[in-house]
Amino acid sequence: MKAQPDPKPDPWRFALDALDAGESVVLVMVIDHSGSVPGVTGTFVVVTDDGQAGTIGGGAAEHTMVDRARGHRADAELVDFVHTPGGDGTLCNGLQRFALLTLQPTDRGTIEQIVSTLEHHETGTLELSPPGFAFTPGTARETSFEQRETDWTFTHPIGLLDTLTIVGGGHVALALSRVMSTLPFRITVLDNRTGLQPMDDNPFAHHKEVVDYDDIARHVPEGDRSWVVVMTYGHKHDRRVVENLLGHDVRYLGLMGSATKIKRLFADMEAQGADPEALARVRAPIGMPIRSHTPEEIAVSVAGEMIGIRNGALE
Repeated sequence: MKAQPDPKPDPWRFALDALDAGESVVLVMVIDHSGSVPGVTGTFVVVTDDGQAGTIGGGAAEHTMVDRARGHRADAELVDFVHTPGGDGTLCNGLQRFALLTLQPTDRGTIEQIVSTLEHHETGTLELSPPGFAFTPGTARETSFEQRETDWTFTHPIGLLDTLTIVGGGHVALALSRVMSTLPFRITVLDNRTGLQPMDDNPFAHHKEVVDYDDIARHVPEGDRSWVVVMTYGHKHDRRVVENLLGHDVRYLGLMGSATKIKRLFADMEAQGADPEALARVRAPIGMPIRSHTPEEIAVSVAGEMIGIRNGALE
């Protein structure tokens, strides 16, 4: 019986099912790119004779590579696809380099490790090379591609590498969790109230906890992959959280509120001895300027701002 993909299957789970069904399974992954292209390094698609899961950006490149994968029976190979404006009906202009690997039944254990890692919201490192592929759970090495004559190695971290900590578990936190759950972020929601319905009903957060805001820093990871949004239920609590996180090393610290509220709050904090330079690094008010009002609109504006910063489009 052939493995049939659901509308949006997990590619690695799809690969397992296809191998179990005795199908030919080919992994197509973007291992390098330059210019304006639809699928960046690390995107991938798993291809069988009559199905696929995942994406390498769509369009002409994906159509071409999926067709090529269905005829691929040899060892691993590298294929370059050059995008030229108008050449494939788009305005893309750049290059994608693809690796094509036929997955074998002996790869099943490795794929199961990947599936387990992703289902537990953990990280690991995938390594592709002409002999096949390997996976190391628990470590997230940087992306790299090295080529020497006919030999090559591609290394790429997978899993939820970035953490979003939402402080305040109300309706906007629920909406933001919903939006961010479609992106590669591990989502934590923290609040100092018990029995908070929007937090209790939040199915999108990977972790939820009731905490003391005076101890908030202990619950927030540090580093360039740590993102924090503060949206508590009052100015007093906002201030406690921000004061306790000003010296914390995070990629993004944002505070929800009106411009008037933020100006008064920060002026008062500075008058009480807060570091003006540290306060200037707080994104406040958070979100893109789209005149958002509802929790859902605010969530979209905040997500847009974080994506822009993450992708280097915003400072």
